[in-house]
Amino acid sequence: MPKADKKENRRREIVAAAQAVAARDGAEGATLRAIAGEAGMAANAVLYYFGSHAEIIAAAVQASSVRFLEKLSEAVDADMNPTARLAAVICAGTTAGLDDDVSRILYEYWAHSLRDSEQRRIQEELTAAQQRVYRDIIDAGTRSGEFSPVLDPDKIARTLVAQEDGLVMDVLAGSASSEYVLDLMGSLAAALLGIKSEALMELIGGRHAAA
Repeated sequence: MPKADKKENRRREIVAAAQAVAARDGAEGATLRAIAGEAGMAANAVLYYFGSHAEIIAAAVQASSVRFLEKLSEAVDADMNPTARLAAVICAGTTAGLDDDVSRILYEYWAHSLRDSEQRRIQEELTAAQQRVYRDIIDAGTRSGEFSPVLDPDKIARTLVAQEDGLVMDVLAGSASSEYVLDLMGSLAAALLGIKSEALMELIGGRHAAA
């Protein structure tokens, strides 16, 4: 294997170690020493592969962001109608990452975006990507006649992402159940898109029960 590939593999191992420590011990616990220990390396050896602790953390958050978006994509099938796609993305958006700590890692570092420009860039790109997912579904549903949006589609998409993000934090904190959050998300989406709440909630409930 070329030396460059070995280095990249080692970088991925360090990122995975950073994710594991952050999920287990929180952002404060994911120190350079803790990450190095998780990776089975000395702290100074880790810095051969990354320029700084901040660079490792940014890579870990970026990897978590990418995986979250992959989970949204994996939830949708090409033959789904817009309402079914909406239900699938609502379910995935509120539960994606809860099984492997992706969402927990993203939330652990969300506050860092208030003062770290790289973390802010990652968070902004993730939010924009989530918004595009909803916007594409809204546009498809409007064209098919399934949806009758009551607001500008971009505003609806951004509102759904904001609501989703806040509610997932409640699930992670243990102050709300997934069922409660899914009900709120489904009710909000139905109201904003002019569709029957019962039909959307039945699809959401079926996907959640099958998960």
